Amino acid sequence: MLKDDMLEVALLGKTIGLKGAIKLHNRSDFPSQFKKGAKFYLTDGEILEILSFNKTNFVAVFKNYENIECAAKLTNKILYQSKEITKKTCKLGKDEFFYFEILGLEVFENEEKLGKVADIFEAGNFVFEIATDEKLIKKGFPKIFYLPYTDHFIDKISIEEGKIFSRFGFEILQNS
Repeated sequence: MLKDDMLEVALLGKTIGLKGAIKLHNRSDFPSQFKKGAKFYLTDGEILEILSFNKTNFVAVFKNYENIECAAKLTNKILYQSKEITKKTCKLGKDEFFYFEILGLEVFENEEKLGKVADIFEAGNFVFEIATDEKLIKKGFPKIFYLPYTDHFIDKISIEEGKIFSRFGFEILQNS
């Protein structure tokens, strides 16, 4: 059984060849985490270790699954990684954040709570889906709105405070 701090990082696809190679469908922002010796988890808690990885076509061979019959048992399973290991192995630049750090943050503008980040989409730039605060919904505002993650609309993200400070977010909400 997986712990709550686990992140989905890949879907295991079809086997390739006879030696247990299996296609990985990346579901993370950090393909660099897939390399020889890296360990991941399955839903049941089993640990899979990568014996070899071809980053060109995203194909891996896992320890104890080095033939087609064994590897076929992994098809359609999901690989997970802990948030702790992700933070250690996936380096971020200045003012970069993990999705799991952003999701659930409260969005404020001029001391007024606009809502919480419910999801993140990539549409050229990143866009936050904001679940509007109940007080604003009661005033007739929509239940959700979208806030672009650009310097024009985001003044500051404070993981420590659990808040995002926006500019023009209220205008977007009003016009949604």
